[in-house]
Amino acid sequence: MNKLLVICGPTATGKTDLGISLARKFNGEIISADSRQVYKGMDVITGKDLPVSSKFIRQLADQSSKLNINNPQLTIGYRAIEEIPIWLVDIVNPDYPFNVGEYAQIAKKVIEDIQSRNKLPIIVGGTGLYIKSLIYPLSNISIPPDIKIRKNLESLNTEELQNKLKILDKSWWERMNNSDKNNPRRLIRAIEIALQTQSSKIKAQNYNSKIKTNNVLIVGLTARKETLFSKIERRVDQRIKDGALEEIKGLLKKGYSWDLHSFSSTGIRQLKEHFEKKEKLENAIIKWKLAEKQYAKRQLTWFKKMKDIHWFDIETSNYQKQIEDLVQKWYTLLSH
Repeated sequence: MNKLLVICGPTATGKTDLGISLARKFNGEIISADSRQVYKGMDVITGKDLPVSSKFIRQLADQSSKLNINNPQLTIGYRAIEEIPIWLVDIVNPDYPFNVGEYAQIAKKVIEDIQSRNKLPIIVGGTGLYIKSLIYPLSNISIPPDIKIRKNLESLNTEELQNKLKILDKSWWERMNNSDKNNPRRLIRAIEIALQTQSSKIKAQNYNSKIKTNNVLIVGLTARKETLFSKIERRVDQRIKDGALEEIKGLLKKGYSWDLHSFSSTGIRQLKEHFEKKEKLENAIIKWKLAEKQYAKRQLTWFKKMKDIHWFDIETSNYQKQIEDLVQKWYTLLSH
């Protein structure tokens, strides 16, 4: 029936645990939708919550179809929690400029592969753009990053970037929300796309056509701000205990540098100040917690704008049973 289940919401709401439970009950496999967890060697700092014994499996033994991923720098496979596959973690090394266009193309192939084996694909994650790229068509996302363009643009301030985008693509500028209009990274990406699509080298294409299913159920997890923030604080403390600092040290020893896009992840940015002896560890951790809380608020704002999400408050005692009942009714309903 080509059904697709999506579990979304802000950080620390228990999306993965719910996904594992539903995958076991409905014969499913999980596909991660987390822009920070695609990088290899960043397990603790990005909160993959995978067992240390979880080995990367490049392909399923009973895989009936080839995924046909031609880029040798991309590693497609899964790691498992309690024998439930988690796809699209550990896709690339930290120095690879991975983008949402690549995610959408790969995720669709994995979704189709899971469906071909009569299993339920379950998208789990908090990166709204990744999830949206699978459900709603987005143009131009598959245009690759251009390092040369980015370096030139990084010397401009926010106002200069805004003016440049207005000249290059006024309609794009007008479609942006206020947050994006004041976000240098988003402005640079918009300018980068505009410059490349105007050149003769790249013809704008929309590889991100809608996935081959019209039967999508989206479940959103949420909680009161106080509850969410408390969970975030405990989660950051646990990552420190689990070796976040040691993990960053190991990456630096391998030759990866602070200026990589992967090192702009929440947590790494704040701990960088401690590594550079500009901040005491306690203060860096406080800043990390604050950044995670701000990120959670942005996630909620994003998801609230998406249509058709069935929201559940994780503070409700029987919310998991309610979700199971909803999924059961949807999953067993025959397509017409």
